Amino acid sequence: MSEEEPELIAVTDIKQYHFCPRIIYFTKVLGVEERVTESEEEGKEAHDDFHKKERRRTTLLGGKTLKVEQKWTALRLKSEKLGIEGTVDMVAKTPEGYVVVEYKMTYMPRKIIPNHLYQVAAYAMLVEEAFKTIVRKLYVYYEKSNRALEIPLTESIRKHVIWTIKRIRRIIQEEKLPVAKPSRKCQSCGYRWICKEA
Repeated sequence: MSEEEPELIAVTDIKQYHFCPRIIYFTKVLGVEERVTESEEEGKEAHDDFHKKERRRTTLLGGKTLKVEQKWTALRLKSEKLGIEGTVDMVAKTPEGYVVVEYKMTYMPRKIIPNHLYQVAAYAMLVEEAFKTIVRKLYVYYEKSNRALEIPLTESIRKHVIWTIKRIRRIIQEEKLPVAKPSRKCQSCGYRWICKEA
C-alpha cells in the first residue's frame, strides 16, 4: 500500500465509534487491545452456528415470507473507494432485491441502536459496490429474542456512514483523544480501565 492510500477501516470500527469514539483512539492510536471475554467467545460460537443454519435455509432468517434465491454468509468484502473492509454476516438475493443481515447475540431493543444501524449500513454499502446493486433493506437479527429488526437503507444513513468514516480517520490522523461522555454503557466497556486513566 502506498503512502497516499490510507489503511482500510474495519466496519467494526464504525460500530465501535458509535458505541464510544474513544475506543478508536485507544485501539488505532495507542494500539490497545480489548480483553477477550467469555461472552465474546460465546458470541463467536453463536455466530458460527448462525452461519451454519443460514446456509441450509431457503427463506430469510427461517421466516415463511421472503424466499431466498441465493445467499452468502461470512462474506469478506473491501472497498478502496469507501476506505472500509469487513465480513458481512449474511447477504441474500431475494425477489425484492439484495438484503443484508447482521447477527447480534443479544435481546432485540425497542428501536435500533446507532452502533448496530451504522455497522449493518456500512456492510450494505460494501455489498452495493461488490454486487453492483442497490440494497434497500437491512436486518439486524437478535438471537436472544429470535427476531429481527428491518430497517430501510436511506440516503441519510449512507451519508452518516461516510461522515463516521471521516471522523474515525480524523481521530487516527490527529491522534487526539475524543472528549468523554460518560453513560450507563461505560459499565460494560472493555476499555473502561484505560479510559479512567486517560
